[in-house]
Amino acid sequence: MRYLDCNTFIGRPAGHRPYITRAVTAADLVAEMDRVGVHEAAVYHVLAHEYAPEAGNELLLRELAGAAGGVRERLRPVGVVLPPHTGEAAEPEPLVAGLLASGVRMARIFPSSDMAGHRFSLAPWCSGELLAALERVRMPLAVDFTLFRRGEPPWREIHDLVECHPDLPVILMDVQGRNNRTLYPLLKRFANLHVQSAGFNVHHGLEDLCERFGAHRVVFGSGYPLRSMGGALLQLDRAGLPAADRELIASGTLTRLLADVRTGTAAGADADAGVETKEAAAHAR
Repeated sequence: MRYLDCNTFIGRPAGHRPYITRAVTAADLVAEMDRVGVHEAAVYHVLAHEYAPEAGNELLLRELAGAAGGVRERLRPVGVVLPPHTGEAAEPEPLVAGLLASGVRMARIFPSSDMAGHRFSLAPWCSGELLAALERVRMPLAVDFTLFRRGEPPWREIHDLVECHPDLPVILMDVQGRNNRTLYPLLKRFANLHVQSAGFNVHHGLEDLCERFGAHRVVFGSGYPLRSMGGALLQLDRAGLPAADRELIASGTLTRLLADVRTGTAAGADADAGVETKEAAAHAR
């Protein structure tokens, strides 16, 4: 069974981290993947989170380009994105086009209002154009509210995000324990919502979620190096799931989502027309 980790980073995070004593390089990440048995990983640069997305994204691509072939080929770059209103990021269309041209097939946002987040709203008046640009090319979007333990995400914003952008694959990071009581109604209603496996800390939670909504709604991810990659793999490997379900979670669903990203101009034009039709219908309502 092949594992594709949707949630890793390189670099050295700020603050006192006794278990991260130096910057994690691309080679370090792949060495840990080899140690625990993970084949590929989607990776962002921690500076894109903690400093500036544009600078971190550029550093990520530069470090991956300079890595050895056996390392580079196993890591899939993830672009951290922001709405453009403060001038820290390009306008959505050129931003997404630039990501695609650089080989990026997955985006990530940190919209939380706490100290670890980028502090922006997912409401249409703030993030609508950015989300629509990602939706037009079907680029998977990891949404990270930097939750911890019993933290609870802003459910209203998640509801509006997946409702307003039904063709945007959304992967909710670190759902945390006991949030399934609100998560399940969203999964039932919106087919474009997915959940990272690690952090879904509910007793027999993976088994229950897969039975109710299908294993294709869960994506394997660890949060390494802040969290254990081996622990995330063990959680899935020991889950009481059929082999076919574990394979979907381990790599099948994310591999498909990445392959479905639209990279051609004709496809983009078709998608534009579809989004315009949906926006017109929304205004009519």
